[in-house]
Amino acid sequence: MLQTSESYSSRGDTITFSICVILAVAARLAPLTYTDPIASGIRETILAPFLELQNQSELWRVRRTEFTAIMARSDSAVAIAGRVQGLEQENARLRAILGLRSRMPVHHVAGEVLHQTQPTEGNALIVSVGERDGVERWAPVVAVGGLLGYVQSVDRNTSVIRAWTDPEFSVSVTALNDSVFGLVGPRFGDGPAMMLELRGVSYGAQIPEGTVVYTSGLGIYPRGIPVGRIKAVIDDRVEWSRTYLLEPAVHPASVSHVLLLLAEAGDLSSTFDPS
Repeated sequence: MLQTSESYSSRGDTITFSICVILAVAARLAPLTYTDPIASGIRETILAPFLELQNQSELWRVRRTEFTAIMARSDSAVAIAGRVQGLEQENARLRAILGLRSRMPVHHVAGEVLHQTQPTEGNALIVSVGERDGVERWAPVVAVGGLLGYVQSVDRNTSVIRAWTDPEFSVSVTALNDSVFGLVGPRFGDGPAMMLELRGVSYGAQIPEGTVVYTSGLGIYPRGIPVGRIKAVIDDRVEWSRTYLLEPAVHPASVSHVLLLLAEAGDLSSTFDPS
């Protein structure tokens, strides 16, 4: 019977295997003086590319491990720096509100802002003081920079503050040593109110840019609370009045602590730093 190609292939594999076994046994039993040069030659010729690949692979593994460790340390450093910066900012805000409290001549209570019902507008804020602290509705609310708004409603432990961004907000103000009077309210455009308007100023009155306007004492707000700073004239077409654009003294979104005034006061001009 004729031998097939598979038979020849099987016989060839057997012969190859046998030769490998014989060479392995011979290399095992041969003296080192003969095997070492042969092994060295094999390493420097046949195995050289494979050994180089193994070496490069090990280097890549080590570098990848080092890179991962460096990135982890960098991320930790960034996180720590962020926390430190946040703590420094919070400490600065606390020091500022404590300084304002020490200068405040009227009975008041301090509160922490707990929640903004509309974060994009900031019309209403909830603070951590209420009826048990003596807070009453319509109490004026100030922050470090000046006027924030008034108390709209009071619960046992919390209160809702209506900020100057509310469309119905209005306050009587004065400037330039009572030579100018007007009404301030929020200025609305395409989005939420971010600036204020001073309306009803006598046409003959010229208010320089940068002038601070204060509450006049008419209404629920004591006299002398900073409301904003003049930015520019935005309407002088009416012959008897001008309208000015104001940069607010306090932005509701940046407030973390407030003071709620619980008693009537005279003039608070010396309480606030206009700078």
